[in-house]
Amino acid sequence: KPNTADFERLPLVKPTGFREYDARWLFPNEINLMGLNAVGLGMARLFERRGVPKRIVVGHDYRWYSASVKQALMTGLLAGGFEVHDIGLALSPMAYYAQFALEVEGVAMVTASHNDNGWTGIKMGMNRPLTFGPDEMGALKEIVLSGDYDTAPGGKYIFVPDMGERYMAALIDRPKFSRKMKV
Repeated sequence: KPNTADFERLPLVKPTGFREYDARWLFPNEINLMGLNAVGLGMARLFERRGVPKRIVVGHDYRWYSASVKQALMTGLLAGGFEVHDIGLALSPMAYYAQFALEVEGVAMVTASHNDNGWTGIKMGMNRPLTFGPDEMGALKEIVLSGDYDTAPGGKYIFVPDMGERYMAALIDRPKFSRKMKV
């Protein structure tokens, strides 16, 4: 319950927030900041189990609380031993682009996409260009809800201040089609 000691120190993660291809919760009623730490730690355990290097691009959408949600997620990722590349305020395609531009395996984009304010979520992946599917989401859900994660050394934070400009340049400096497209 918000404004209690337990709310500030225990993870709250509603199980139904883990969907088939991403995660969505009402914030803070269905997930709190400690719950987001747990998701970050859970991602570290999942990457470890799948033999994927713990390197990830993290961005957030325009909602007023998304930067706080991202910070809490990053705290869990860093505590789990991730090298975190923070691209700041971003669109989801920009986060996917950053995986290639920065040569990083993972992505965690904090966004509720088309949902109303009050919602938050994470689009995740660990094998560019793919995002999590039902198998990865199910495994992450099991890890997070069971608390089967632990801290690990080696966390590193890298802020990438120019990813927006790099993304826009890549959109402009692309090969032109030789014929008109019918859309």
